[in-house]
Amino acid sequence: MKSVVLAISTFRTVEHVLTLLRSVFADDDTPFLAVVVVDSLGDGRLAAAIRENGWPVEYHNADRNLGSAGNLQKRLQMAADLGGRWCYAINHDGEVDLRAVQAMVEAGNAGERIGAVYPNRFRPHRGGSWEKPRRSGVPHLFSARLSSQLAVGEEVVWSSSNGALYSLQPQREGIEVWGDLWMSWEDLGYGLCLKQGKWRQIICADATFTDTYEYRKAKFLGKSIYIADKPTWYQYYHFRNLILIAKRAEGGLKLFISLVPMLMKDLVVILLYKSDPLTRLRLLFRGAFDGIRNISGKGPFP
Repeated sequence: MKSVVLAISTFRTVEHVLTLLRSVFADDDTPFLAVVVVDSLGDGRLAAAIRENGWPVEYHNADRNLGSAGNLQKRLQMAADLGGRWCYAINHDGEVDLRAVQAMVEAGNAGERIGAVYPNRFRPHRGGSWEKPRRSGVPHLFSARLSSQLAVGEEVVWSSSNGALYSLQPQREGIEVWGDLWMSWEDLGYGLCLKQGKWRQIICADATFTDTYEYRKAKFLGKSIYIADKPTWYQYYHFRNLILIAKRAEGGLKLFISLVPMLMKDLVVILLYKSDPLTRLRLLFRGAFDGIRNISGKGPFP
């Protein structure tokens, strides 16, 4: 795996990242070509721990909050500069299963123009379900349990960046993450950029990843549903970024059309299940209005 750069994102999650680094350097060495950590407004503890342990980590501490989009953009840039062929990207709550990473590398190396390899993603907080393959640039309204493992090499349009193996060649050819999205849907945007650049994206059935994305169980018409459990301010970026992506991406009309049922679903969920619904509705519509006006970057919230 010396062709792979491990790239970890963090924001005020020092202990989680230290746990990851201890596992990666458990044998005083690492199977990866390099290890990158991108932080925002770090307080010095993580840098000090890396230095004290003598870990060969490329640590970048931004002087502003990069958000998830800016962090992913920076990690891929750093990984490409380090000469890797692949970048294994994880968040602070991600996992490093070397067998899974190796399986994804082998799957990526076996195909032509593979821009990203994604694992078979398990969602323990969503009723123990497997993520449905994302075959279009439209987010799922609902996720259903998969009845079987995915086919080897099944092609998709995008998936979460947490646990993704990205080829660094698209980065070197000028395809970059839209860092100005700041928070939410940056992995969808990047997947559409890869698709536009004629790069294939596949799921590796031999690799599984436990995704601890936050969900809360609720009841609707007698059936169990799972609601993304995000803070109030997150609502601002949700539709703003989908609108920005639809306006930028090739073939974005389909995404634009999908926003209507998504909006209706979100209105119901906010009114029935979310705390502080009036604030969330205000943020949703303000974000949508800003997206129409092409306002990007970190917004007024948080």
